[in-house]
Amino acid sequence: MSDYVEVAITSDSSDELWNCCVWDVRTGTHLLSYKGGGAPCHHTFSVINQQYFLAGRATAAAVSPDGNYCVVAVQEVIYVYLLLTGAMIATISSHYLSVTTLCFNDSGSHFVSAGQDGKVLVWSLSQVVRVFQRQISQAVYSFSDHALSVTDLYVGKGRMKALLCSVSLDRSCKIYDLTSGSMLLNITFQESLTSVTMNALESIVFVGTNEGPIYAFSITLPPRTKEYLVIKKQHQKNVFLGHKKQVTCISVSRDEELLLSGGADEQVIVWHIKSRQQLRVIPHKGIITTARFLLTPKAMFNQETKLNLSFQPFQKTVYPLEKIHDLTVDLIVQESTFSNLECRTTSFNNPAQSTSNLEEISKLKKEIQHLKMINKEIYEFCVKSIVR
Repeated sequence: MSDYVEVAITSDSSDELWNCCVWDVRTGTHLLSYKGGGAPCHHTFSVINQQYFLAGRATAAAVSPDGNYCVVAVQEVIYVYLLLTGAMIATISSHYLSVTTLCFNDSGSHFVSAGQDGKVLVWSLSQVVRVFQRQISQAVYSFSDHALSVTDLYVGKGRMKALLCSVSLDRSCKIYDLTSGSMLLNITFQESLTSVTMNALESIVFVGTNEGPIYAFSITLPPRTKEYLVIKKQHQKNVFLGHKKQVTCISVSRDEELLLSGGADEQVIVWHIKSRQQLRVIPHKGIITTARFLLTPKAMFNQETKLNLSFQPFQKTVYPLEKIHDLTVDLIVQESTFSNLECRTTSFNNPAQSTSNLEEISKLKKEIQHLKMINKEIYEFCVKSIVR
């Protein structure tokens, strides 16, 4: 079972057989299922450090790549949680209609929210979580180019130099440059759009529609105009036909050979991208809310692996300012095999406490210097051992 390099994760709205299910898409084999907790809603499924799944009944949710923060939307309000403690450390109310989707960039420094109001907002996580200063956070970018509800987002690789794709019921797919905050391309289709993703090279955009077809559009081929209209009859060779209703989610495999799509017709379809042929149809009992490829976690099929669940229930109110110094994280430096190195445990407190204590700042600076010397000794020891 551990030989599976990439698997598919699916979920539907029925909650009859499972909450989430793991599949081998190349054979259609049902590998694993998760039950209990209710059926997850659309745009709430996230993976935490390749060890845990997070899904819920919120409007939208996303977890930062480092697994430290979770942003959850309930209607038009966004709540920011410290995942390990469950503390609510910030709230955002910049959308005036329900938030439809949330996603982080690959570094976790920023996250993007989009809603039924047509707005796409880019937020700096570091500014949002500075709760001890109680500052009102402003979005880094605010895009209001969509006329109707934004249904899905995709953020590419490259930190803040990445591409941001958004699709809407207004039939447009807009591509933004996060470096400059400018719109690079506006692709208009003849049908309302409901889902979007890109291949690994970020050269092809895949968009799912409200009526079932899935379009593949190359952003590197001419014509290279900022505004482009995709006519179905002229792009038959780039259309995947199979879903009978709305396409709710799509995902591309790492090798860019397969496309996975789920729809309101209660089907998950596996496609061969180059030939646009259906390789397999996986029926479900409800509207598909999650369908995505995932690199197989090491512990998924290893029954001997035991993971300690260290997460706390999410709080319903913002963490009190006077208790913010209680939020600490203990970092343990494992004892080295080298006799001249020490084992230390250091507790790094919230900046709200450290800034008011100069002695603590000085102590932490000395600790940093000590750790740098330890790192230097390890490096020199390894170099000598390799040379010998």
